[in-house]
Amino acid sequence: APASVSMDFQGNGGHAGALLMPYRRDAGLAAAELALSVESEAYGTGVIDTVATTGVLEVHPGAVNSVPRQAHVEIDVRDIDEERRDSVLGNIIRHAESISARRGVEMSHKIINQDPPAPCASHVVDAVQESADELGFTSMKMVSRAYHDALFMAQIAPTGMIFIPCKGGVSHRPDEYSSPEDMARGIKALALTMAKLAGPAADETCDDGEKAEL
Repeated sequence: APASVSMDFQGNGGHAGALLMPYRRDAGLAAAELALSVESEAYGTGVIDTVATTGVLEVHPGAVNSVPRQAHVEIDVRDIDEERRDSVLGNIIRHAESISARRGVEMSHKIINQDPPAPCASHVVDAVQESADELGFTSMKMVSRAYHDALFMAQIAPTGMIFIPCKGGVSHRPDEYSSPEDMARGIKALALTMAKLAGPAADETCDDGEKAEL
């Protein structure tokens, strides 16, 4: 389940030659130190399902000869365990507070989102598995940590997802590639799954009293 937070650091800034090291309150270094703490917190759980990413790190004014006076950071934390994820997120915020106090910069943060996990419905997963088996496709169950519509649809209806192989396991990148054959297998598995979940077709009576086969 995903959660994300944005943070802003405010230092003093100044000319890279004129502002001596003891007098710097470098917002960029505060952000960089926090990014390393984010990585450490993810590894620190000892669980492969915990992931944390500093996906945005911007420094201002962004000149080679200027000490950064502002830095903006956006951090993404995900886990299949909500309590563990929230613990990591809380630790990251505490690291930011400690770093800013030690480096003499100001820090503010805002939680962007903090969504609960959305388990797939077991009968939907079973229908997908049965469909793959009947079609003779190899398959495996997996956890998706991406931000899918299913995260929200699961709040109002039973959900499940079907994934197809990508070359090298790469996704969400320009070089992502799935073969036409794997796409066709995914479509067939989806169609059969939907048919299974719809149940057997029933006879319906037409306006003239005749029964129509569905």
